[in-house]
Amino acid sequence: MDIDAYLKRIHYTEELDTTLATLRKLHYQHQLTIPIENLSIHYGQEIILDPDALFDKIITRKRGGFCYELNGLFFEFLQAIGFQVKRISGRVHDDVNGFHPEFDHLSIIAHVDGIDWLLDVAFGRQFPVYPLLLTLNQIQEDQTGRYQITELDADNLVIKQENEQGDWIPGYSFTCIPRELADFTDMCHFHQTSKESFFSRNKLCTIVTPHGRITLTDHTLKITDNGQVVDHAITDQQEFEDFLLDCFAIKMAQPALH
Repeated sequence: MDIDAYLKRIHYTEELDTTLATLRKLHYQHQLTIPIENLSIHYGQEIILDPDALFDKIITRKRGGFCYELNGLFFEFLQAIGFQVKRISGRVHDDVNGFHPEFDHLSIIAHVDGIDWLLDVAFGRQFPVYPLLLTLNQIQEDQTGRYQITELDADNLVIKQENEQGDWIPGYSFTCIPRELADFTDMCHFHQTSKESFFSRNKLCTIVTPHGRITLTDHTLKITDNGQVVDHAITDQQEFEDFLLDCFAIKMAQPALH
């Protein structure tokens, strides 16, 4: 892996070591510079879970991706610079279907100075911008909200975020079992091809900013800055692609399929 190219892509210029302080900075910089997006699905581009292909797309061609891609490549990078990390499988929760199947989500656990941390640069506004201490029932807070990890059952943990009403909403459950990238192939294919997948239904591109987040969907550009939210309705495909270029510096080479 070209470490220098990766660091340039995420605008990281500080000392590179395997301390928690560095891990926190890398985790934050990744989210400031690389968007979560599902554009390949809507523009007829197959997503291949291969580290070289992911590096080419995300680092060389300056695209983003979804969890299998972003966390998949972030794992490879962290391992390459000396961090002790493992991929883990998550099961995203929604109010209709409950917890999704195994391998629905890919995230990372890093072991630093004898302590485990949950990393995720691909879960959007439902995950903090910094790693979460992997400990139970301890409320952890950053500028994006309040979080905690609890037991779901004997085998699974679950990350939760507090909503405005003070309720704790599950994001995804997970185990700490190490996984291979290939283990996620079938679910990655599902999310690319199935009409039941959230990712296949609407285009999405979202990125963290120093004071909030920018999110672009088929119908809306949403800019959150210091708690203030501005929504702009998207009228057609051309306007979507104009905002995609202006806000995310992404220009797709061919028309969207849907």
